Formats: sequence, C-alpha cells, structure tokens
Amino acid sequence: MAILMVLINFLLIYSVEINISNSVGLSILSSNSIMVRRYSNQGGKFESDFISYYLAGLIEGDGYFNTPKKLTTPSGTARVAGIEVVFALKDRPSAKLLQSLFGGKLYDHPNKNLNRWIIQDKNSVTKIINSINGKLRTPKINSLYEMIDFLNAKGDNILKLPLDTSGLSSNGWLAGFIDADGHFAIKGFTANPKSHLAIQFYLSQRKTDKSGESLEKLMLEISEFLQVKLNKRVFSEKYHQFVICTSNRVSNKIITDYLNTYPLLSSKYLDFKDWETAYNIYIAKLHKDPKQYEKIRNLKANMNNSRTYFSWSHHELFLSR
Repeated sequence: MAILMVLINFLLIYSVEINISNSVGLSILSSNSIMVRRYSNQGGKFESDFISYYLAGLIEGDGYFNTPKKLTTPSGTARVAGIEVVFALKDRPSAKLLQSLFGGKLYDHPNKNLNRWIIQDKNSVTKIINSINGKLRTPKINSLYEMIDFLNAKGDNILKLPLDTSGLSSNGWLAGFIDADGHFAIKGFTANPKSHLAIQFYLSQRKTDKSGESLEKLMLEISEFLQVKLNKRVFSEKYHQFVICTSNRVSNKIITDYLNTYPLLSSKYLDFKDWETAYNIYIAKLHKDPKQYEKIRNLKANMNNSRTYFSWSHHELFLSR
C-alpha cells in the first residue's frame, strides 16, 4: 500500500504548451479544452483506481487469463490459474514496477525480444482479479469470468461484475490499452522539406478477439472519444483490423490531454513525450524554422523501434514521493 500511495502525487492534471526555449512547458488546462476528469492529491483512492484501470486496459491489450479446465490433475494435484502479460524486452522496468505492486515473476526471452510477467500464486492472482473486476471493456471479460469460476470453486466468493461503461476520459483504462497497442508516428520531416508532414497517433485491433466476438463496439467508442473515424483494413486478404488514427488538431489535443492526465508507464511514455514536443512545434508552425524542422527530424529518428536511450524517471517519480 505504501508503494501505491506514491502514485497520487504524479497525477496532477496539466496540458503542454509551447515554450520558446525548450518547446515544452506546463499550463493548467483551459476552460474550453476537452473535458477530462480531475483529481486532487488528497486521499488514497485515486492512485489505486488509476493503476487498477490501467492494468485492466493493459491486460485486455497484451494479457492472458490461463484457467485450467479442471481443479486437479488425474493424480490429484491441485491445478493453478495464472495471468500473463507480455512486454517488449526494453519494457522490463515497467513489468518490474507492476510486479512490485501485484506480485508474480518475470521471465526474459531475449531471443524473442520479450519479457513475460506471470502471476500464479493464488494471493497475487486474487489481488489482480479483485483490482480489475468491473473495469474490463472487451470480450476478454469472458476469460476473466472463467477464472473467477475456477477461484470460487476453490473457496473464493468473487462476484462477476459487468463490463465497464464509464466514460473513457474518467480513468486510466485507455492508457493501459495504449501501452499495449498504441503507436505514435511522425510522418514526413525527411531531408526533402516538401515531404508530406503529419503528427499522428494510431491504435489498431483485430476485428474479433479469440472467442470470435467483435471488437467494433469498443473501437467505435474510442474513435468517438477521439473524434475521429473508425477505419478498417485487410492484410493478405484474411487479416481484418479496426484502425484509429488521429491526424488533426482536435483529436491530437484530446489524446495529449488524456495522456497528460493518465500517463503511460512503458517506454512508450518517452515516445509520447517526443511526439508531443514535435506536435507543439508543428501546430505553432515553428517547424518552418530549419532548426526546429531538424529538431523534429531528430525526435523522429530516435522514437519507437529506433530508440536507444531510455529514462525511467516517470517510474522514479512514483516511487520518490
């Protein structure tokens, strides 16, 4: 609980404005900004709610519920349920942060460039189930229900809560989902100054989840929140996806305000902050200055898979207050 208490001080609500000296500054959101729920730094409920909703979104994006079909093996050995979340290997510090809050073990797979956070001890599994119960938004809730049935058969008494229908701007679920499947892109800004320029955020999901249920309702909800159109695309004539793309000032402002309210915890936080810096330069038309144009080029060249420098100060801030 002591670790969870430090989360609250980080989550002060600000938006980023242009600062001529460093391109990034802080200001209170103006009254005509997108409406995002505010929290004070008093009390202990917010940090618990944030990490619970965040974890729900992360699991729905990159997590799995592994529930045995039977309580015991043929020899009578008790079976255990497990929860697994997959991270890129570079995001091991994020997995370790969540492990410190919820338990479990970490397993590195350098040959696959990934890290697995696996939770199998009953106390930790039950803690996560109770934290995310009632906060899921996708058909993965059916897998959660199967695990609850399994735990209840072993003596627990966990109520199956329904899908969450609260506004996306009211909690950190979307931050977790973006940490799993979002992407920040800077288009153009090549050596050719006439190249098409765009600052965009992408979020894609396959058309159906593993159970065969459609994800269209969820993706429509996210697209409406961001005030953009929900697109569809097909790969190799058989892989169907829903795609959300922000590309205008309104939608980019919404996602920026949201993520400055409910922060990402993976290295994608660094990509977002570089993307935000480029966005602020771009909307202020400062990119017409060759020096600022080159600054955006450098930001682009060191984002996403090209990133070689990592700072985890956003974690340190959690743990130092």
